[in-house]
Amino acid sequence: MLYRVIQRSWLKLLRPPVGLAVERQRTYQVFMQIYLFASLAHIAFVPVLVWLDSLLLQLANLACIAINLTAISLHRHCRFSAALLIKILAIVTLITLGGMLMGQHTGFEYYFFVVLFEILISEMRRRYKLLLGLSLLVLSLVSVNALYGTWGHWPHSEASLRVLHSLNLACAGILFAYIILQMHFITERTELRFRTDASHDSLTGVFNRRAIFERADALWQQGTGFSLLLLDADHFKSINDSHGHSAGDQVLRHLARLLDNTLRDGDSIGRVGGEEFLVLLPGTSRHESQSVAHRLRHQLAEQPCRLDALALPVTLSMGLAQSHEATTLRDLVELADRRLYLAKSSGRDQLVIEGGEEVTAYAGGSAAVRVAGDSLL
Repeated sequence: MLYRVIQRSWLKLLRPPVGLAVERQRTYQVFMQIYLFASLAHIAFVPVLVWLDSLLLQLANLACIAINLTAISLHRHCRFSAALLIKILAIVTLITLGGMLMGQHTGFEYYFFVVLFEILISEMRRRYKLLLGLSLLVLSLVSVNALYGTWGHWPHSEASLRVLHSLNLACAGILFAYIILQMHFITERTELRFRTDASHDSLTGVFNRRAIFERADALWQQGTGFSLLLLDADHFKSINDSHGHSAGDQVLRHLARLLDNTLRDGDSIGRVGGEEFLVLLPGTSRHESQSVAHRLRHQLAEQPCRLDALALPVTLSMGLAQSHEATTLRDLVELADRRLYLAKSSGRDQLVIEGGEEVTAYAGGSAAVRVAGDSLL
């Protein structure tokens, strides 16, 4: 039970505040992880400092824990610079004090590099990073060469000094590795989100216009045979007019989910217009593509979009073209578009698989071979 409470609290703290810019969310999560992990490290060091029998170091360590908690609160309220500065001040004071009380070769100096790394990856302006970084380097040199050992020396055996030195080295290394790994993982998640946002339609979750046409172009460039299915929801405007745009959005999401569940793993779907979708079917014959369209129509008829007790049935007009029917991708899309027009102008709720090769057929319909229901007309 306690573990679950801690886990939920940890995840809650890692969740960026509402309204925080996307480009700053990675930094927020990285430094929140740093503050949380540093607090745990200070807590873990409590028995070590008790063993060292230094009341001053124990009090300084407890102060670091309190200051880390304060930094977490400040960071949570987007006061990033203030949070980092008080955290840096606290840890630098502790590691300087530790060397002054315990003498040379204790390993406290390794933490200067962890603090320097935190400064360099922060969102501070470059001149502040440079100023703080140089100040920290100077302080580390002065501490190691002039301050360490001025208030006391190692009171225990040489073997125990080596143990403390190794412990500090390992802890600093773990902190350093933890920060780098968290940056890597959070960067990967952030980049994945950016890529997803850039390639997917925000309303339906399927590919957006640019992404689906990039996939079509890739298939075309590879010389892979494919079918291109262009479909449009019939009388969609009447749904928006009668039930509101939120109902129309729900219908589009339902249609996108149904399309995604109906298609094979290698197929792709994208939203290319308001209620218009484009489906890519690699390696499919005309007959196989017709089967996909029939299956979609049946699924949509059996599972209409529902808003509470209200059912919103939707039919589809579709135009199908195969890659071998055109010499360029643009011509192929235009051919499927003309066939979609033929399907809509000929009564809707049907699939047109032939005709439309000539521009004059765009306004006609006599050249079209239509699939209405399950029958080829």
